[in-house]
Amino acid sequence: MSSYGSQDVLGCGNHHPTGLVGSEFHRQLLDKNEEEEEEALRRKLKYFFMSPCDKYHAKRRKPFKLGLQLLKIIIVTVQLVLFGLSNQMVVTFKEENTAAFKHLFLKGYQDNHPQAVHTQLELYNHISFVIDQYMTLPQISLGRYAYVKGVGVNGSTLSLCQRYYKTGTIDPVNDTFDIDPHVVTDCIGLDPTSDSSAPSNGDFKNFTLQFYKLINVTVDFQLKAINIQTIINNEIPDCYTFAITIVFNNKAHSGKVKIFLQNQASIKECKDPNVSGHAESYVREFFDVVVAIVCLLSLVLCGRSILKGILLQHVGKKNRRFCTFLYLDV
Repeated sequence: MSSYGSQDVLGCGNHHPTGLVGSEFHRQLLDKNEEEEEEALRRKLKYFFMSPCDKYHAKRRKPFKLGLQLLKIIIVTVQLVLFGLSNQMVVTFKEENTAAFKHLFLKGYQDNHPQAVHTQLELYNHISFVIDQYMTLPQISLGRYAYVKGVGVNGSTLSLCQRYYKTGTIDPVNDTFDIDPHVVTDCIGLDPTSDSSAPSNGDFKNFTLQFYKLINVTVDFQLKAINIQTIINNEIPDCYTFAITIVFNNKAHSGKVKIFLQNQASIKECKDPNVSGHAESYVREFFDVVVAIVCLLSLVLCGRSILKGILLQHVGKKNRRFCTFLYLDV
């Protein structure tokens, strides 16, 4: 009776001399059909976990999936590099325009030096300088800018506003003050004209500031520009809209009015782009399509591998005895 068992059939006599677990007696020999099924399942499972090189040596099967994955890594990396270069140009274009606006609209501006005024006359002169520079921008600017109409007060292109407390009486002599913290905003709108001496553009000179209760003075306008340097990277140029706000900050009422310029950029596609003589402008779009196709094929192949693994798992579960010595072959 001790000579009966399945260790010779299963190839694991050294490890399990008493046969498979499940009964007090040794199980009978597996029939030929069961052995063939288990051996076929072993081979499928072993082949499933082979590396691409082992599969090539086993069945001379070319590693198409591995080649596709390497191709995907290369083209996605190239796409990320191009995307980074494109974003770098966007950031650089905004920063350079912001620097240009500071030199154009801030009187006496110097890089890395804070701007401030300390007298009423200086404040009026700086406001006048901003508006004069804005009105003559096409004649003095090195960049190509366009005014944006209808964004200011009463449909104008530029808004000049002052914000001050509704009531503000300060008497340091008697150590008294009377403040109503409600903020009042007073604005006028200005438009550029071909004649800079037109009366409508001189209205701002009659704009009286409420210094004793003034919070800040702001000049708001928008400018349009086109970033044509993207043509170098075979990209269609983008159209930019710069929302510029120049603030004269008097919140502290310390006798020092700080001046700073804020610039918010919005990007959109130009309405009718036309890049003549550059057929390469469509290369980027074609490359993006190739990346999408390769990624889709990679997804299909990976899904097929997962599906095969699930099918093998179900086949293995049906053969309980195969699960007992699965670890010996795999």
